[in-house]
Amino acid sequence: MEIKYQTILKNNLIIKPAGAMADDSGFLFTVKPLTIDEIVNLESIYNSESLFPSSLRELLFLAGKRCYVLDYGLNDTQEEMQDEVRDCLVEYGFNNLIFVYLDEGVNDPIVYQANLDPYLSSGYPRIMSLKASLSAFVNNRISELLNGYNPF
Repeated sequence: MEIKYQTILKNNLIIKPAGAMADDSGFLFTVKPLTIDEIVNLESIYNSESLFPSSLRELLFLAGKRCYVLDYGLNDTQEEMQDEVRDCLVEYGFNNLIFVYLDEGVNDPIVYQANLDPYLSSGYPRIMSLKASLSAFVNNRISELLNGYNPF
């Protein structure tokens, strides 16, 4: 797959901790990719068999099983993660998540944050743009990590 949007991630598939995060343990931040077939399966399940935006496809291709700047939880697959998050939203009232819309018709969609806390004084639910494309969001977190800071 040609990587057009997630180039910083492609060039940093392995990162040695720096700054305050560095130690002598030999630990490295790494990613684990999904195969094209796995991505197509996700598109079938979650996007009515339409292709995901290019930037999301690239992210999944490079780091769809594990990415050091995104939280996939302790799940073995993207499907498990989707199911767990949806269940937790209902069962435990988890109220904060980051997402992209799949139907905006752009290759590098904007990242949004949803705060679903019914006790917010600003209204319920609250969805706001983070004013960053998916690639810019990932790039920013990688930059934080490369500079020795926790990207979260």
